Amino acid sequence: MSLVGQAPVVFLQYLAALAIVEGVQTYDHGYQRIPVRLKWPNDIFASNPADPSGKTFVKIGGILVNSHYSSSEYLSVVGVGLNTTNASPTTSLNALNPPTPFTLEKLLARVLTCFSTLYERFVRTGFDKYFEDLYYKHWLHTEQIVTLEAEGGTRARLKGITTDWGLLKAEELGWEDRPTGRILTLQSDSNSFDFFKGLIKRKV
Repeated sequence: MSLVGQAPVVFLQYLAALAIVEGVQTYDHGYQRIPVRLKWPNDIFASNPADPSGKTFVKIGGILVNSHYSSSEYLSVVGVGLNTTNASPTTSLNALNPPTPFTLEKLLARVLTCFSTLYERFVRTGFDKYFEDLYYKHWLHTEQIVTLEAEGGTRARLKGITTDWGLLKAEELGWEDRPTGRILTLQSDSNSFDFFKGLIKRKV
């Protein structure tokens, strides 16, 4: 099944991230509250078990998509790393107090099933409102204020991602963090996001 014009290949990283979180939280009965979230553009974060407040997060996985265009089609390899059983260097899924420990085989099957379902819909509809709602349900950045290094240190409030090319949308803030009305868009492959510092900078 190939991607159509309304379903650009850049969204594969978002589909993979959604498949991981959905796969974890639909692993079995009682897993829907496992605290895993999405960090833009392609990381999986989990609630830090060392913080009883549940307000801090640590990286638990990541996604890398390599694509090239050949003979009128995109060929993509989606690589996923997810810390399931090893609590080092941050934490693991099994440290998040699941009803019973995750097994690699069952988790892999669940993630792949979720990815297949999401992908089949995506090539028909693109990143429609269904995907928007699902993505924002899981992401970490609702209304987060960040500093945009490439814009001279401008402060901005994150508003989401565009549904055409998957760009990060940020609303410029002025005096006393009041919106200026200017909306900035950032490419995922040109920028890196330091979640803890609230800093978005260009990749070197």
